[in-house]
Amino acid sequence: MIEPVESIRHRIDMSFLHMEELLKSRNYQFEPLGIEASKAAAIIEDIPELHDRLIAATACYLDLPLITNDPVIRDSRFVNVLAKS
Repeated sequence: MIEPVESIRHRIDMSFLHMEELLKSRNYQFEPLGIEASKAAAIIEDIPELHDRLIAATACYLDLPLITNDPVIRDSRFVNVLAKS
């Protein structure tokens, strides 16, 4: 029997109410998933997980750097990721 491999993720603990407050801030921008970001996702070949690829594609489409600690996204040749200082 093959045992499933657990994924270790560092998730941000945030309620939907807190997220709503953040989205009202001038420091954050809500970006709905649209056709242009979906087209950008089709080009990204080195991020296999769909949801990660869509996040990265949205940053690419908007020409914005991404802040993430995900090693697969950080290593992507398609995404501009802000480096840790």
